Amino acid sequence: MRLRLRWVPVLAALLLVAPAMALAHPPGAGQDRTFAATAPDVDDPGPCTDEAAASMPDGDDHDHLDIDQHRFACRMRQVFFDGLGEELGARRDVVLGEMDVKNDLAAVTVTFPEAGVLFFDVSDPAQPEFLSWYRGSQCEGLVTDVNCGAFVDLSSDATTAFLSTQALTFLPAGLPDLSLRPVSLPSVEVIDVRRPSAPRLAQIYPVISLGGVHTSRSHVVPSGSTQGGARAPGEYVFSVANGLGLEISRLDHSGGAPRLSKVSRLRIDDVHDTFIQNDELTGRTYLYVAAGFESGAYVYDVTDPAQPELLAEWDLTPQCSADWYAHTIDVVVRDGRRSLTLDAESLDLGPQPAAEQARGCGEVQGNGDKPGPLWIVDATDFSALGPAQDTGSDAVEELRAASEAALVTTWTNPAGRAGGDLRFSAHNQQIVGDTIYLSHYHGGVYVLDASGAFAGRSERPRELGVVVPHGDEVRPSTEPLIQPLIGFFGEIERDRPMIWDAVFYEGYVLAADMRGGFYSFQYEGDS
Repeated sequence: MRLRLRWVPVLAALLLVAPAMALAHPPGAGQDRTFAATAPDVDDPGPCTDEAAASMPDGDDHDHLDIDQHRFACRMRQVFFDGLGEELGARRDVVLGEMDVKNDLAAVTVTFPEAGVLFFDVSDPAQPEFLSWYRGSQCEGLVTDVNCGAFVDLSSDATTAFLSTQALTFLPAGLPDLSLRPVSLPSVEVIDVRRPSAPRLAQIYPVISLGGVHTSRSHVVPSGSTQGGARAPGEYVFSVANGLGLEISRLDHSGGAPRLSKVSRLRIDDVHDTFIQNDELTGRTYLYVAAGFESGAYVYDVTDPAQPELLAEWDLTPQCSADWYAHTIDVVVRDGRRSLTLDAESLDLGPQPAAEQARGCGEVQGNGDKPGPLWIVDATDFSALGPAQDTGSDAVEELRAASEAALVTTWTNPAGRAGGDLRFSAHNQQIVGDTIYLSHYHGGVYVLDASGAFAGRSERPRELGVVVPHGDEVRPSTEPLIQPLIGFFGEIERDRPMIWDAVFYEGYVLAADMRGGFYSFQYEGDS
């Protein structure tokens, strides 16, 4: 779960800024309360479509906290589970979040009520080995219980970890923990993990933002020739500066310890996540942006990260300001065709204003009353995606028409289950070959065959595998001494399990449960 911040004024002298997410709605508000035992109206079901539909039970007499009611698996075998009770003994109520895996090292964020990272040796992904717990600082929790350990990414050689931190005030909730820094700063914490069993803070890199850094991703711009201009080779970090756009910095190891230095800033009205790729069609380096409520996706040429160039925008509903929340993005090139995948996180932020409803923007801000989509878009020709505008007003009709024409297909969960307030929401996707691995919060982990869509055919991805992780051990929920003005984790902790992220690595799928432990699964089927 990547807590995205909604902006409201808070007049307090100690506030850095005033973002908050209005999640003060009853669990399950606006959801379809029926139980689907079989998949509705799927033209070409996969071998696990029916089981995937059944794995989303709901209803007035259903207990989403009872993990025994969520033991579902199809063509996915659990090979490892560590409840982390011993490893997290210093604070068993911490919440696990995002993941990255490179060079046999897995990094899992500790996202609340303190920031940090767990490191695992996954040289044998069937038997991960816990290495260490990097403990950062306490989360602010008086205004809103924001996830201060927002995101983690590893450098290309996995010797450096980048922990994105969010903070709203200087006031941590609860009693200070003298073993930790007092509170997270809006920054990127650069962590030296050359010895992953003993991670060390190398730098706190401040990022001017409204509430901190939501994600940071590293990427190597290679040397060599390319179409359309010279490269600026090196490893760069692309950090989402909440409310203000995106900052690009360069990673330097020349002094021994890793350090970031600023290269450039992009002003974008809204940013949630990024994906960076060296494009095999043009040889250029492209930055893809999932743009929250503001838009669907943007594309920039960052072959020279000091001079980013906006190339394209895609948005099915540019007339709407708060309908679908574009969440994560991934891109693949197959046989000369570039396919962009983008999912929308399902939220229920209250009724849409009447003017928005009149424009066809739905009845609920965040469209939590609908199944959340995963769109697959033909992005082979960026110029065909429509007029691009990353700040200010869009050319609505032209952008909408071009975006509709570029849409190849849309996947939604086979139960037709409304997303609600994140409960059955799509979250993170990863493309491996023609397969999409998708984490789905309370819906678990999906394995989807997207070969038809990646070939340009209007074919909904098929469910090849599904698992709702159900290790018996769960850890306690956080009980703050002072309830925040705007609660978030108290709302989302209503379900077991909750899967923020899943990463395919060397034939296995690694996943972390917010209040549970760390898993390894093996997909046993084939397409």
